[in-house]
Amino acid sequence: MDTRHPTRSRSDRFPRRRVIAAAAATGVGALAGCLGSDGESGTDDGGDTGSDGADDGDAAGEGSDGSTGEASATAWRTTELTDVLTDEAFRIDELEGPVAVQSFAVWCPNCERQSESLSRVDESVTVVSLNTDPNEDAEKVRNHAEENDFDWRFAVAPAEMTQSLIDAFGAAVTNAPSTPIIVACDDGVAEFFSGSQQSATEIEAAADEC
Repeated sequence: MDTRHPTRSRSDRFPRRRVIAAAAATGVGALAGCLGSDGESGTDDGGDTGSDGADDGDAAGEGSDGSTGEASATAWRTTELTDVLTDEAFRIDELEGPVAVQSFAVWCPNCERQSESLSRVDESVTVVSLNTDPNEDAEKVRNHAEENDFDWRFAVAPAEMTQSLIDAFGAAVTNAPSTPIIVACDDGVAEFFSGSQQSATEIEAAADEC
């Protein structure tokens, strides 16, 4: 059963009443902290992120009027990406919604299991798998998708998009073993899940709330 913010344990699900802007104060440094020197995670159990309080996170990175933080926290929707399987350019906000965005790494076995669930999601939900490991490139991601017969959009997140995701959802969004999933609605609202694998049914249920 999902637990609601501020508790982050099995699954983070943020309220639908607003666009999420829960930023962790750790920023990009947290991304580096969750990776070893060879790009592998120090843990594979997707445990508690240890972060709480969206109100604290909302202020991270904001100027006196909040505009800087808000812009960064929504830039992940408008960043141009390239599908490594087709070379097609796309943006999250231009896709037919709802859009389920998976943050993953090739080395992560939990991510592969989450991808198997994504392969069973109804066609009414657009799926994007977004590699947020700075040590992996498009070729590695393409080989991973092809070897596993995953046929939806796969892309490598530019550094600025990764930072935007952190600004929006906290550092947990780059913790690949916690199988982060964002369900983005057309109206700008997003729900973030982390800490346990989400089934196709659970992802579809979140999409139905858009």
